[in-house]
Amino acid sequence: MSAENMDFLENLVNTLDSQGYYAKVVSPVLASGNSIAVMTMPSNDYDHYFDGSYRQGFAFQVLTKHEHQLTAYHALLSITNFLKKVPDIASNNGSYQFEEMKISTSPNGLGKDDKHHLFAAQFSAALFIENKE
Repeated sequence: MSAENMDFLENLVNTLDSQGYYAKVVSPVLASGNSIAVMTMPSNDYDHYFDGSYRQGFAFQVLTKHEHQLTAYHALLSITNFLKKVPDIASNNGSYQFEEMKISTSPNGLGKDDKHHLFAAQFSAALFIENKE
């Protein structure tokens, strides 16, 4: 299974969305109105092995946007606490093995537009990708 078929982002979004936050969790950008999004970020965190397998750091941020500041902030705190303790985000197609989740940046305010408050937190998931050739 190649990295192009890796389904981690889809599984992450579905796992977060199943927790029942104030809005549907989407990717890659925030929707209009109150919303929550998972946005991938650049990462060069790879460990390659002789057999062709590798360990990848999958960097992403979760953004919350809500017209009520504390609603956006507390939702992001809840998401952060959930991701700190998540035991697994399993692949549906066998493209990776989930190892761990790390918080890179705790929840912080990004700003406010004319109606909504925005918050973000950054994470990195360690994924093992086995060489299947």
